[in-house]
Amino acid sequence: MTRPPDPRWDLEERRNARIRAMRNERGEPIRRRRPMQAVVLLGWFAGVIALLGVLIFLGFLAFAPRLMAWVEEHPGSIEHGVVRDFVEWYSPGALADEPLSDDGQRITITVQSGASDAAIGQLLFDQGLIRSRLAFHYRVLEAEREGTLQAGTYDLSPSLRPSEIVAALRHQSGPEVAITIQEGWRLEEVVGYLGSTTLTMNLAEFAALAQDPPADLIRTYDFLADLPAGRTLEGYLYPDTYRLFVNASAREVLDRLLQGFADNFTDRIRNGIRAQGLTIDEAVALASIVEREAVLTNERSRIAGVYLNRINNPDYETVGLLNADPTLQYGVATAEHGDAPLPEWGTIEWWPPLQVGGAQVELPDGLAGYQTYVNKGLPPTPIASPRRASLAAIARADTDSGLYYFVAACPGGQRDGSHYFARTNAEHEANIARANAECPAG
Repeated sequence: MTRPPDPRWDLEERRNARIRAMRNERGEPIRRRRPMQAVVLLGWFAGVIALLGVLIFLGFLAFAPRLMAWVEEHPGSIEHGVVRDFVEWYSPGALADEPLSDDGQRITITVQSGASDAAIGQLLFDQGLIRSRLAFHYRVLEAEREGTLQAGTYDLSPSLRPSEIVAALRHQSGPEVAITIQEGWRLEEVVGYLGSTTLTMNLAEFAALAQDPPADLIRTYDFLADLPAGRTLEGYLYPDTYRLFVNASAREVLDRLLQGFADNFTDRIRNGIRAQGLTIDEAVALASIVEREAVLTNERSRIAGVYLNRINNPDYETVGLLNADPTLQYGVATAEHGDAPLPEWGTIEWWPPLQVGGAQVELPDGLAGYQTYVNKGLPPTPIASPRRASLAAIARADTDSGLYYFVAACPGGQRDGSHYFARTNAEHEANIARANAECPAG
């Protein structure tokens, strides 16, 4: 049985037909619901992420100074890769291997046993030796020396780079440096000069070794075998130019200077000294006086002969007196500055001109032996470091010429370092008058 059509469906169909007809008359497209395109969605997400990234970056930049300050206060944190990366990005100059200044002054520090790298860095910073604890700690890490810095006393300067300080605290040799010890310097002048070099050894330790040499050091060098007990190494710090490692220890530096003496104290000189009837120490004392008196090499043996004739012939006119002005200068300077603190040694005038005649110079009892216008024989110790030529002059001293006197000459009105020599006091007085006429006083 066929069901008759539902009039409601006919009504709906007619209504839809009218709507389509009206849209066709207006030319409007049929609207359909479309999904959001994927590319638009992705673009939206990318924009949000970029904005967040910018905000995070700006926030990081605002926070970075505080983070950098924290790292500088905790230099050990540089051992973490992320911290190191941050510092290298934000402030690479903070890790620069640059000295604090070009000031070469020596600053003595003592690193205590068991001190941490951080504590050592703080010590260096507090003493004005480094500009940044962070840079120092970074150099420790870079050298792979964490926890290996050695206790001890060091003389460092603000002119050293952090890496050089690390090397010094590890007792690594470091680069070579040239030093020149001048002939005729007394021990204090040698020490004062070493204090002006870039050597990192402790200066006080060097001075102590030179002033009170240990028994094992004396045994190392046979020329020190007859060194009187309690004597310093005055006269044996050989004058020459040396190349030393900048971080050489005080003992190593002292050994190098003594080896310089050994290298120049030849068998010929040794045998000649023995032939003169002198001990090595007596010969060095006499050679130190010749070093301070002689200017021209060809006069050294004659000056040595004068002094040997004086002490070997006490019945002659000079009655055994050396009458050597350099020994007086040594005594005067020692009396005035003998107690001066070590840092001042390089600034003192150690050879002051005599203000009165030699016999009128007064020295305290402990230094009376250096008053060679009053006391016969050699002074108690050498007074300076003689070079090889002066040592050789003692070994081959010209005693046969019978010379007992000399005075600085002035040929042609010019002081050229030469001397006029004489056998008698009368000849000597004539030479003095001649020299004064050539170069009138004032």
